[in-house]
Amino acid sequence: MAIFWKDIGWRCRSGRPVHSADLMSLIHLYQPMIGASAMSLYMTLAYQLPLIRAGVSEIHSHAHLLKLCSLNTEQLLKARYLLEGVGLLNTYEKKDPEQGSYYEYELIPPLSPVKFFQSDILSMTLYHFLGKEGYLAVRDLLIDKEAVAKQPDDGQVKDITKSFQEVFKSLSPAELARSAEQNRDTIWSDMDIDENLLNGKDPQLRDEIDFAMLKMRLSSIVDDDCWTSELMRDLMQIRFLYQLDDWALLKALQNPYVTRHGRIDLDRLRSYVKSEYRLRFGGAPVVSHREAKREAEGTAPAVTPPANTEQLSEEEKHFQQLAQISPLELLAFYQGGARIPDSDVVLVETLVRHYGLPPEVINVLLEYVLLKYDYRLPRNLVEKIAGHWKRLGIKTIQEALEQARKETWEPKKKETPRRSKRSNKKEEKLPQTLKWQLDSSNDKEAAPSVQEELADKQASIQAKLRLMNERLHASKQEKEKLP
Repeated sequence: MAIFWKDIGWRCRSGRPVHSADLMSLIHLYQPMIGASAMSLYMTLAYQLPLIRAGVSEIHSHAHLLKLCSLNTEQLLKARYLLEGVGLLNTYEKKDPEQGSYYEYELIPPLSPVKFFQSDILSMTLYHFLGKEGYLAVRDLLIDKEAVAKQPDDGQVKDITKSFQEVFKSLSPAELARSAEQNRDTIWSDMDIDENLLNGKDPQLRDEIDFAMLKMRLSSIVDDDCWTSELMRDLMQIRFLYQLDDWALLKALQNPYVTRHGRIDLDRLRSYVKSEYRLRFGGAPVVSHREAKREAEGTAPAVTPPANTEQLSEEEKHFQQLAQISPLELLAFYQGGARIPDSDVVLVETLVRHYGLPPEVINVLLEYVLLKYDYRLPRNLVEKIAGHWKRLGIKTIQEALEQARKETWEPKKKETPRRSKRSNKKEEKLPQTLKWQLDSSNDKEAAPSVQEELADKQASIQAKLRLMNERLHASKQEKEKLP
């Protein structure tokens, strides 16, 4: 399954040796993305070359390289792919009449920290592997913002640097001819040098953007001289990171917030597509390793037959869809295509970032709560279930479906007890006799024993009132009889 046999040769070459500053970038910026095995392969190849100048190594067998790195062929192939992906290695297949076929590994020095963090793809990938705190710590370690900042042109700074003409004198034509004759074999001005071998290079992306279409449709708002190679490279990186097609990229570039005065503002473009991506998927893009394709020279790659979806039941097809769509696409389906509430978007982002649940598990969780609680998404309940599933280590859709069938969560009802307390307070303030009258008038269907008890109480009260009236009447008569 390896791409080479052990008896096929290899050699490496570089445009310049590895410096100590390169080691800082390699260890702190590249190694978190590619791992120790790929870094070991890079350093092994680098130290097959001269330490003080550019050079080419001798041809060795791959069995020798496998022993040096203590890797098997599959591990070595994966490490090579990682180095190629981040722009640290170019691989060529060469044929020589004497040496036969062999591979040539061209070592590329790493980008400087400033250029590294200016690359959207590399900086986003490093952010994914290190996290926010680790990313900021590495950036502060390798970049001094004050040192790399441009000097402000406020009239208080005067450039007194000497020019070349102020330091060196002009030579006469005779002196120039004599100097050229002496240094004829040492002048490199006519050599074609690849600057990528000296200054590093950005990750290589395939040109999948139809720039001819973009230029034609944006000709009325974008100047022709705006389409530089740097701009097109940045557009390809943005298209890759935020999963845009040509029409989505065209729509973003047509936005007046992004394109104005004949120029494309890349910072505004990144901000715009980032916000749109967050609305679609609930978070920032994540760059991760692809599974290495298992290829072998002289052998055909294995082809996995597509699954027969016709034999799946409707329920299985639905679960298959849950494993393929994003949580926001699921909510958009239940919204009927209407705008998703901001609170729901924040909830999904919380589940992705803070709880670290896979998208398919989040889909099962959201659908479970929606269907069980009358299409509502109580935030406290969703987060409690998410925390429970995280502690259970649920990572697959099958585990999530099995756990959802066991759940017996109930949302808290906070309003009912408050109302009952208020109603009790109001009832306590009513006079007892009035309360009896209200109860007797409103509770016509009460039990006969309760009605009889109320009637007896009312009769006793009326008897007492009559007795009191009789006594008052008698006392008045006695007072009138007195002289």
